[in-house]
Amino acid sequence: MGVADIVIAAVIVAGACYILYATLWKKKGCCGCEGGSCCKK
Repeated sequence: MGVADIVIAAVIVAGACYILYATLWKKKGCCGCEGGSCCKK
């Protein structure tokens, strides 16, 4: 793998971790739907 491939993979992993953090921990399990049934209670 070249340097560019490693940088792209790192950006994708960082983005996925940020989305996971934002959806699971910040909203405490809610997927982000406002008043929808996708939020587990």
